[in-house]
Amino acid sequence: MKSLRTSDRYQRIKERGHVAVFDRHFCQGAQALEFIEDIDALTDKGRILKSDNTTCVSRISWNGKDVVIKRYNHKGFVHSLRHTIKRSRARRGWLHAHRLGVLNIATPRPLAYIENRKGLLVWKSYLVTEYVEGQKLYVFLRNATVGEKERLSMTRQVVAMLDDLGRYRISHGDLKHTNILTTENGPVLTDLDGMQAHKLYLFYLIKRTKDLQRFLRKTDASQELNEYCRALLLKKADSKKKLTDNFEKMKLHNWVIYVRRGISRSVVEKLVSVGDSYAIGENWFTEVPSSDFNRVFKCDICTNDLGDTVYLKQYLYRSLWDFVKHLFRPSRARRAFKASLMLQRHGFDAPGVIALLERRLGWFCRDNLLAVREVKDSTSFYECIRQFSKDSSKEGLQQKRRLISSFGENVGRMHSNGIFHGDLRLGNVLVVKEGQKWRFFFIDNERTKKFFRLPARLRLKNLVQINMFRPEGITNTDRLMFFKSYLKENPAVAKNRQGWAVKILTRTSSRLQS
Repeated sequence: MKSLRTSDRYQRIKERGHVAVFDRHFCQGAQALEFIEDIDALTDKGRILKSDNTTCVSRISWNGKDVVIKRYNHKGFVHSLRHTIKRSRARRGWLHAHRLGVLNIATPRPLAYIENRKGLLVWKSYLVTEYVEGQKLYVFLRNATVGEKERLSMTRQVVAMLDDLGRYRISHGDLKHTNILTTENGPVLTDLDGMQAHKLYLFYLIKRTKDLQRFLRKTDASQELNEYCRALLLKKADSKKKLTDNFEKMKLHNWVIYVRRGISRSVVEKLVSVGDSYAIGENWFTEVPSSDFNRVFKCDICTNDLGDTVYLKQYLYRSLWDFVKHLFRPSRARRAFKASLMLQRHGFDAPGVIALLERRLGWFCRDNLLAVREVKDSTSFYECIRQFSKDSSKEGLQQKRRLISSFGENVGRMHSNGIFHGDLRLGNVLVVKEGQKWRFFFIDNERTKKFFRLPARLRLKNLVQINMFRPEGITNTDRLMFFKSYLKENPAVAKNRQGWAVKILTRTSSRLQS
């Protein structure tokens, strides 16, 4: 961890019973050791913001900087032993502040942490951060001088911040309104020593529930915040059983069907007739171009008294071996069905699934189809980027680069969530523009999977698939812009960006030559 050792940015000090790390900019032109030795006196002389048996928070001015010192008091031998084993609260707050900084989640900038030791025991510890001017969220929401527009805007920014924490499986540990400051630039999260980043989703859900229950005690001033937190608490954990919560199982002749609730039986009968010649003759289905081992049909159906255009994809067996394989694994339609729902649960877009249809003969799956809604006003990423590449105007260039940057962030976020797309060619990405933002719908998801930690070879495979796209008008600057946006969502990859860039270029060159 670079933030714990001496480097160009940090200075580590270990002497006279103290262990400390300073931001060099903070102690520039001053003696860090003097600050360490005088820290108790400085804390007591400063403006006390909070003081109790556990902590003391004081605002001071030192070396021309307005800072906050949070002192974690000594509370006995057992208390010191516990925080020596699990590391001091100041050290944890220092590391979590840097974690949030990398993830672009606002928190006061950490300037130093100090541990006062007696022998091997941590006796007291101190966390120094920059001072942030702002109101506590509880006060802001009840401030009569704050307009409804400003209150609503801040509420939405707080929701976005909580969403970001959820995206990275981070629990706060003490998520109350006094630990969120409202500033001109948006909400700022404080008091990070109880924060945890979870590898196991189940543990994250348990901690998140405690966070939200704590936070709900003060949400009465904001209906939107209240509804958001309650919706999260009611949200069910991921499991195989929950994949079909919004679907009902139906049997029709020798078909086994999972159909979205609200779709009538007559619509289902229409969908299963896709293989019958009369259905084509009645113009129910129009076949659209597809690959050699799929057949894709387009049709109009009625759902909830509204007309919907549906694409029905029939998966064909590629060979005898392919048929044998599928005796022991789920059908391609079923895998695409599960993967599409998984993407949506994790905040990514995929065409809305209408039904999964499998025709069985005993244990054997003879036919398998997937019905999805049409993504309206969409264009394939391939076509969209080609159109922008032909536009040489300044506006066209800006639009193209916003699109590329947004796509880089989206793919980066997908990989940071451990999700691999089985075939990330740009023809398998549909683009919809909403205002100044872009949405990306991933199709052909039969090989899309979620991993606890995404294997490097699969990450590389997706990045090479994207890099193989080489139309006129896409420059090296555009490719670098995509890569930079991708790295923002993947700090672990960013540490070895040069190595990854070489791997991507080498593998792309090899694929293009083969």
